[in-house]
Amino acid sequence: ALALGAHAALHPDDAAHHLRTTTQDRGVHGADVVLEIAGTDAAVALSVELAAPGATVVLTGIPDADTTTFPASTARRKGLTLKLSRRMKEMYPRAVRLAAGGTVDLTSLVTETAPLTDAVGAFTRAQARHGLKVVIAPHL
Repeated sequence: ALALGAHAALHPDDAAHHLRTTTQDRGVHGADVVLEIAGTDAAVALSVELAAPGATVVLTGIPDADTTTFPASTARRKGLTLKLSRRMKEMYPRAVRLAAGGTVDLTSLVTETAPLTDAVGAFTRAQARHGLKVVIAPHL
């Protein structure tokens, strides 16, 4: 996110503190745009909390279930705009070309590389959302 021009990319545990300490001296009360990518109810609720009045919250994460909840009273009081994003299958060939050609660097997304002998464990950790992306590398 930072490489693409975001002012901040924050871990959920640090987000509220970071936003308060970096914006309070400017009289700003939240972020103009919040991009949520985790897909958990806690991340969606935090996104609503971190958004400034009149801000836009973009929900990109895919929840485990088919529902997402957030504090509606906070979103309503702030007058937030909620947008949902979806991945479209016709974009995959283009995305693969961009990644293969080096236009988009995906290495920062990989938080674990596991050998094929640990594939079951790697899938278990990925399903439990430990880390961001797990790569299974048969050559390890």
